[in-house]
Amino acid sequence: MAFADFHTHTIFSDGASTVHEMAEAARAAGLLSLGISDHSLTPFDLRYCLRPQTHVEDYEKVVREEQKIARERYGFPLLLGIEWDWGSEIDPALYDYTIGSVHYILKGEEWFPVDSGRDWQQRGIDSLFGGNKLDFAKAYFAQVVAHAEKNKPTFMGHFDLLTKHGLIDEGEEAYLAVAREAIRETVKHVPLFEVNMGAIIRGLKTLPYPAVPLLEMLCACGGRVILSSDAHHADKLAFGFCEALTLLQRAGFTKISRLHEGGVVEDNIVDLL
Repeated sequence: MAFADFHTHTIFSDGASTVHEMAEAARAAGLLSLGISDHSLTPFDLRYCLRPQTHVEDYEKVVREEQKIARERYGFPLLLGIEWDWGSEIDPALYDYTIGSVHYILKGEEWFPVDSGRDWQQRGIDSLFGGNKLDFAKAYFAQVVAHAEKNKPTFMGHFDLLTKHGLIDEGEEAYLAVAREAIRETVKHVPLFEVNMGAIIRGLKTLPYPAVPLLEMLCACGGRVILSSDAHHADKLAFGFCEALTLLQRAGFTKISRLHEGGVVEDNIVDLL
């Protein structure tokens, strides 16, 4: 399989598979390379991040050990990454790459979780934004742009995650105007965006992030794309990648990116279909 997958989670955060199981599954599936990218520590919410009992040093040590084994035994590139949440403090130099994601909105002194469930999201919109979903969207995308500008991660994760639970009308022009402007600003700092299959795997959406109108805007702005499963289990690696290529073609893209030996290379979509 001529794909690579760099947004994955293991038992170090909220995944179900070990680092070794993920690496073995990637090789068995014929992936070109694999990245492990567990959630950075969010001290205000320890439910699914790297927690004290799965300390970041242990995570780095285990992935580096598996990286060495994969390289020496099989010549297989395994990369150490981190899903760098807005609100986390990390040293990016410790990692081969970083994914810039926003799972929380800081409103006053409160961190509001964006993707902890439909009911939770609705309560936050009601209590923190007076029920105004457009204000919620503005606050979310403001933090996406701020994350890109301040931290400049390798690529941006699930750009429009706020739509995960179906509370946002993705066809509403006012919402699209906010999201498109956020793309224009984000791409100035981080031109590489992932096309993320996580919500499809969970049965919450039928199309990946970003939504098609936003992919079209990203293409028009000169942005680039990298495929990500956001797999939390070894059997979901590279999930839906072939279907995503067709979607990207329709949005105007001719190439996809992947990480390779400390840099980024591009593959022609037509060569992968």
